[in-house]
Amino acid sequence: MLKRKTFRGGYRFSNLQGQPDDTLEEFPIPLQANIPLRQGFGAEVDCLVKVGDKVSAGQIIGSNEQSVSSPIHATINGIVEKINKVSYFGSDCLVVSIKGDGSSEYQYVPGAASNWQKLSPEEIEKLLYLSGVTALDHEGIPTRFNSSIIQPGDVDNIILHGIDSEPYNISSRLLLKDKNVENLIEGIKILSKIMPNAKVHLALSRQDSKSLEDVSKQATGYDSMKVYSLVPKYPQSYDEMLVRTILKQEFPYGYSAANIGVIVLSLQAVLQVYEAVVKGKPLIERTIALCGPALKDSLHVKVRIGTTLKDVIGLRTKDGIIPRFILNGLLTGAELKDLNLPIDKSYSQIIAIPENSKRKFLAFISPGFASESYSRTFMARYLSVKKTFDTNKNGEGRPCISCNYCEEVCPVNIIPHILSKYVQRSIIDETLANLRIFDCIQCGLCSFVCPSKIPLAQHIKEGEELLTAQGCTRDQCILPHFDNMRGTIETYRGAKEA
Repeated sequence: MLKRKTFRGGYRFSNLQGQPDDTLEEFPIPLQANIPLRQGFGAEVDCLVKVGDKVSAGQIIGSNEQSVSSPIHATINGIVEKINKVSYFGSDCLVVSIKGDGSSEYQYVPGAASNWQKLSPEEIEKLLYLSGVTALDHEGIPTRFNSSIIQPGDVDNIILHGIDSEPYNISSRLLLKDKNVENLIEGIKILSKIMPNAKVHLALSRQDSKSLEDVSKQATGYDSMKVYSLVPKYPQSYDEMLVRTILKQEFPYGYSAANIGVIVLSLQAVLQVYEAVVKGKPLIERTIALCGPALKDSLHVKVRIGTTLKDVIGLRTKDGIIPRFILNGLLTGAELKDLNLPIDKSYSQIIAIPENSKRKFLAFISPGFASESYSRTFMARYLSVKKTFDTNKNGEGRPCISCNYCEEVCPVNIIPHILSKYVQRSIIDETLANLRIFDCIQCGLCSFVCPSKIPLAQHIKEGEELLTAQGCTRDQCILPHFDNMRGTIETYRGAKEA
């Protein structure tokens, strides 16, 4: 096991109210599933069914071998009731609505085998592709079936992680419960077989000593993999920080880890690789952490893809609270405003925090020990009070006081308050590029710690857009520092933004 020094900056969230318990609830098979034909990494696929068709869970209902994409499956047994365009996370997407019969059976992926070692790399790649698992995480899993922007032979490093560095996390302890440590190692070996040139790096939280011990024991004798214990400091789980911390390589900010020959996958993705190849299970369900102080109980659910948000979280909020639901990341995740939208294969956490816009009387003299605050962490770390979040800014915006908090926490060593001042004063020129504005990874920490309530991350993003409009682009600022970029930048952008 290897320890790595952490990166400069960042912030460690701890003792937050609403962290999910290490329990898993099997959610009932829904009687209605709405399946978006764009999920995870890759472009929207072509619809292969029509209204009135009878479909089985695990049946491929969408595919496109010409674009960077992975097949989409029906997740319940039933009849196709409707096919229509729906506004889905900022763009229109075709959605297949299935009326289910309540049965739990599903079709297996053909060719799966417990003795997968006898399968050829091409057979394994085909299994992964047909299962839909290749769409998981930020770069997808490379196969010869156009599921990522690079080919398996182009991968130099595979980074697998369960760092628990977000404010709210899916529990790595739960994912590695019982036989899942063995299954994880098998999944890693499967990935190694299709990406034989790649070194494997498994990173876990330094605080999770049991998982580290269990994984290290199971990995004994597996010389191709190194296990790392990392400080669970946000945003350590970002691809940019994992590459810098583990591989000691620079990252092409704004592009993909795949562009430098690195594939980054979560623990859940690796476990679903194992299930696809060994058990023939298509990607029809996800384990999701339901967390946050607005929920009655914070736990994990295993739920079929296509189940509506309303069905999963509609009755779980505390009485008398208006919740705001956020997907996957408290500081950067998308707000889930329409609870009629379905869960898809990209979901890991649904976070619920109370809406609150009330002014606090004499807030400036309140000790605020129950609030997560960068300026009060010295005192708060010695207290056992559970900290909480809500949507209240707890104050109006004020001029910058040059406290340098944003500079202290910035994980990529830029100076957010300086960049913000240039953008606010409409000074949009090469100075912004020289101050490395395009290095920003939009982690949101600068805005979180700012005592003046300045939306620094938003200003930086606006500055990037204005600078790009003037002809000074990310390509000009970032790409000259990287000689061997893999996969085309245009293909990555098309798959990411489709």
